[in-house]
Amino acid sequence: MRYNDREPIYLQIMNEVKAQIAYGKLTPGMQLPTIKEQAAIMRVNPNTVARVYALLEQERIITKQKGLGTFVSASEYLARELREKIAESVTSRFVSELQRLGFGPAEILQQLQQFLARAPGGENSR
Repeated sequence: MRYNDREPIYLQIMNEVKAQIAYGKLTPGMQLPTIKEQAAIMRVNPNTVARVYALLEQERIITKQKGLGTFVSASEYLARELREKIAESVTSRFVSELQRLGFGPAEILQQLQQFLARAPGGENSR
């Protein structure tokens, strides 16, 4: 994972774990690496991973089972909720950027429709 300088590393790692759940790479009930293993994988201090795991546990995204390890929450709705949050964030950035360019709601919708028509799987790609 490559880290950027714009936000704290622990937030970047948290967002990556959430994204992996949303994309289905981490599934409900799947065991996560130990703190030490995850720190080695991500090339960060174990304290950073411990902080990430604690925050994710507070958000009920992961659960710790004493003596067994750390697991992705068994909630069947978790991935869908995370996908929706990511979609909301991406959409918000998209709309904000187009608004900064001076586009109004109708023009933003038109831009999106034109893009989707050209995109793989869109109307004109068949």
